[in-house]
Amino acid sequence: MNFRFLFFFIFSHFFSNIILSYNLDTNNVKKGRVFLVSSSMSLSLGASYIYVKNSWWNDDVRDFHFSKSNDFVYALNVDKAAHFLGGVASSEIFSRSFKWTGLNEEKSIWYGALYGISIQLAIELKDAYAPLWGFSRWDLAAGSIGSFWPVAQYYSESADAINFKFSYFKRSNISWDLNSQRDRDNKFVWFDDYPNQTYWASFDLDHFVDTDIIPSWLDLAIGFGLDDTQYLDNGQLGSNQEYYIALDYDIMEILKNWDTSFAKKFKHLFKYIKLPAPTIRIAPDLKVYPFFM
Repeated sequence: MNFRFLFFFIFSHFFSNIILSYNLDTNNVKKGRVFLVSSSMSLSLGASYIYVKNSWWNDDVRDFHFSKSNDFVYALNVDKAAHFLGGVASSEIFSRSFKWTGLNEEKSIWYGALYGISIQLAIELKDAYAPLWGFSRWDLAAGSIGSFWPVAQYYSESADAINFKFSYFKRSNISWDLNSQRDRDNKFVWFDDYPNQTYWASFDLDHFVDTDIIPSWLDLAIGFGLDDTQYLDNGQLGSNQEYYIALDYDIMEILKNWDTSFAKKFKHLFKYIKLPAPTIRIAPDLKVYPFFM
């Protein structure tokens, strides 16, 4: 394990500097910031790897293996949405870091996408040694597509008018109950607690609908998740897909006049969070929520 971590750290640090080195001869790039960003990213990746390895499956490490389960059955692809959104968020965080070094916006976005993919690869390498998972090609694909979504938004106004969000509210104990059936610690169940997670695509109505009736801060979101009818059978199976239509709020538009340094960080964080709003569940049955979380 120590050798794998050392290799991963050296590779990520080398990768950090090699992709930035093409820009060090420009006047705008600050070399000190480049070193700080690349080193911080490498250390963060390495520290995260050690923490997860020691906390999640240190006592039951397996040899490298690919996922043998049906990726499209487990969690009914809600886990793929999680990987996708994780790719989007990590790509944008890295892009902002690269931009801070002085790189122009276009290069920062592309490099952010490459780093986003590296995070997804690190997650799958972690899972490849885990007893209950394995390296999933489809998880990596979902996360990689998410990592390139900010690139699509940079070049396309229509893509820029679509944002992806996440909401979580504990409505069911099914994930905890299933984990107890496995005789496993419930410490990290929330991470895979898909019945209580919902993933959303939020559409900027100003871009797609030519009308002055709809407020500029009001958007429309389409979400999906799964219910709590899961069971254990060589994995976590079952459940029904849930689909939602909801109102959403453009936090950037609502707080557009709040433009301090802290405000920018605050707004960027809440960009990924779906706030409670009137919602209609259209499957597996019809249900109306005055405010759904």
